[in-house]
Amino acid sequence: MDASAWAAAIDSWHDFYLAIASASAALLGLLFVGVSINLASITAAERVDLRTRADLAFSNLLYLLGISLIVLIPGLDPGSLAISLAFVAGLGLLRLGRRVFGLARHSRRAQDFRTVRRIAWTLVADLLLLFVAARVPDAQDAHLLLVLPVAAFLLLIGSADVAWSLLVLEADARA
Repeated sequence: MDASAWAAAIDSWHDFYLAIASASAALLGLLFVGVSINLASITAAERVDLRTRADLAFSNLLYLLGISLIVLIPGLDPGSLAISLAFVAGLGLLRLGRRVFGLARHSRRAQDFRTVRRIAWTLVADLLLLFVAARVPDAQDAHLLLVLPVAAFLLLIGSADVAWSLLVLEADARA
């Protein structure tokens, strides 16, 4: 694919990534408010699960914002996109591994399906980002860019899932 076709393909996604960047930034702000309101619960020594969930929602939204801002860079070439996505995915996988290890170390019971589901959103999104990062430099067409919105939606759904669980857990704890 030549440079002008690549630029046109990336440019056609401009509004989508602008909306995703705006939404993720707004949701990050709301997450900060929610965490601040429940700071005593989240920072309690026995609530590793709440801190892990808040961290997962935070990092998913932060990665989503980062991916959106990367794609919005004017004149972005395939190599730069590949390196940037690989970095974001690698960082995401490292943080996810740390979270899983922390939960396993502090949990007295086996993780339930909901916890696995919440982790899976991020894992699948990171693997999709790595797939795109590996394939973009050699791609002959821009159809590979259709995978990025899927990863973005997975990160967004994962963030919403985790944030909702935080609200429900805290409401149940206060009841």
